[in-house]
Amino acid sequence: MVNNSTLTPTKYTGVFYRLTKNNDKVFYITYMQNKKYTKEKIGSFKEGITAEYANKIRAKRTSVDRLKEDAPMLLNQKLPTFDECFNMYYKSIETKSDSLNTKRRYELHVKTTFWHIKMDDITTQMIEDFKIKAKKLKSQKTTREYSPKTINDWINIISTVFNYMISKKDLNIKNPAIAAKIEREKVDNDRERYLELNEIKKIWDALDNRQELFDNKINDNVTENIKVFLALSLSTGARLRSVLTISKADINLNSNTVIIKNHKANRTYNGYIHPNYRELIAKRIENLSPIDYLVNSSPEELNRNSINKVLQPIFDKLFNQGLKPEDSKRRVVIHTLRHTFASQLAIAETPIYTIMRLMDHADISQTIRYAKLSSANGRDAVFGLKFI
Repeated sequence: MVNNSTLTPTKYTGVFYRLTKNNDKVFYITYMQNKKYTKEKIGSFKEGITAEYANKIRAKRTSVDRLKEDAPMLLNQKLPTFDECFNMYYKSIETKSDSLNTKRRYELHVKTTFWHIKMDDITTQMIEDFKIKAKKLKSQKTTREYSPKTINDWINIISTVFNYMISKKDLNIKNPAIAAKIEREKVDNDRERYLELNEIKKIWDALDNRQELFDNKINDNVTENIKVFLALSLSTGARLRSVLTISKADINLNSNTVIIKNHKANRTYNGYIHPNYRELIAKRIENLSPIDYLVNSSPEELNRNSINKVLQPIFDKLFNQGLKPEDSKRRVVIHTLRHTFASQLAIAETPIYTIMRLMDHADISQTIRYAKLSSANGRDAVFGLKFI
């Protein structure tokens, strides 16, 4: 227990702080609760806690006590901390392929600020302050400032946890991180890079010669998994997780069709298996059960990092030499395969609405950017004018 003599009063009534050995300030509040003297630790300055914030918490505590008849009910409703809520949310998603990435983002970047704070004490201003600080941080790995998308991912974790607790746990609170309150950073994700046909061949050649390209022990099973992933990605243009969750039951070799799950929209749509890859797919499904996923040859979904660890070094060696790591428009990454699918369709004069359907875009505005790659975009019409 902290002795009052070690506490320094602030300008706010009932708000004190204690200096630590590291010269950090730890804030406490004191108040009467049910006619009993109460002392409560709020948090440290390094955790984003200020005297002003501690005063707001004290005001909440004392206002509840003044409600008399309603006070016991409200006081007995012990709201969990953000960390407790995140752990509940994580249990609901831990079987999903991206769950480990979500947990890692939370533990590295969000937890240190919000873990100890009760859900009803987290304010929009606190999240806004968190965003401002995040924009100034630099990654230890790259020494660069974090991208707008990454910062949005952190804020979205906060918002998602609130939504989960409100909808699934009936917590009577408001979400302080909704987009209407916390403006997200503007993100330019329009990739201009797609693969030419000869570049696609280079990737297949690299997979056939992984031992020669990379001086390490190569697992043949891993190489085959990546080949199946590449074949399905180029055939369907599906998103990463959608490709990872294509099962044997989704494949119809008689019609060369495949049922694809759009996990973002929670719906399915149809794609096709390119004739060049039919034999590879047919061989893969020979000994699989209907529920086995093609890429992993088992009912277990392969972690997306397993794909990235193999393909990204190949992409970097073949296509990304001399490009800055932050050059998202020109660097080849996993998502470039989806962009390549749509781009090559446009180059082949595929109608834009057909591309929209094959990409399972919700709106034509997502697809229209590929129209510029088609010669039907007006070039031939202009060149065909009979000027004198």
